[in-house]
Amino acid sequence: MSEFPEIIPIFPLYGTILLPNTILPLHIFEPRYQQMIEYTMKHDQVIGIVQPIEQEQEKIYKIGCLGKIEQCQKLPNENYLIRLNGVLRFQIEKELEVTTQYRKVASDYSSFVNDLEEGDQDLEDPELLYEKFCNYAEKKNIQIEWEKLRTIPIHYLVNILCMNLDFNSMEKQALLETRNLQHRWDTLITLISMAIADNSDQLSASECVN
Repeated sequence: MSEFPEIIPIFPLYGTILLPNTILPLHIFEPRYQQMIEYTMKHDQVIGIVQPIEQEQEKIYKIGCLGKIEQCQKLPNENYLIRLNGVLRFQIEKELEVTTQYRKVASDYSSFVNDLEEGDQDLEDPELLYEKFCNYAEKKNIQIEWEKLRTIPIHYLVNILCMNLDFNSMEKQALLETRNLQHRWDTLITLISMAIADNSDQLSASECVN
């Protein structure tokens, strides 16, 4: 994994995860993270997205995801709009002592090499996810273009749902830390099923997906 830097700056975001082969747009407005973007754009153009264990706390989870800055726009007020592309997950070996305002860690990617091949993996029964998501969307009053949804590659759909559905921070971290895409699929189905359990009889899934 020598093509990925061992030492990376991190951006702790409570309630937010990044997964491989997904896009995360961010508005960078804190001075310390503006400094981080300025640094990384001159070097590897990568940052690590991690979650704090508790909101407004410094302690972070040990698993995060490396993101490559694909687009970076500096605004007149010195803020940045960036577009991160998820590359692969990492485990934090240790946090470094730094003189910068932002934090850096030593990272280990060896447990997550399969992230680089997610697009080649098959998942069983995509219809199950469509049906579960239909009931979830109905409960949450989410308007979905179902025909367009079905054109999304299933491995990508799994990851964007994990990132964007209304799960709490611990649930999102559990999705991030799954062993592989199949395990993430299973965990996602479980979490969606739990979310719709109290009204699962109110809507037939076939009414949404057919």
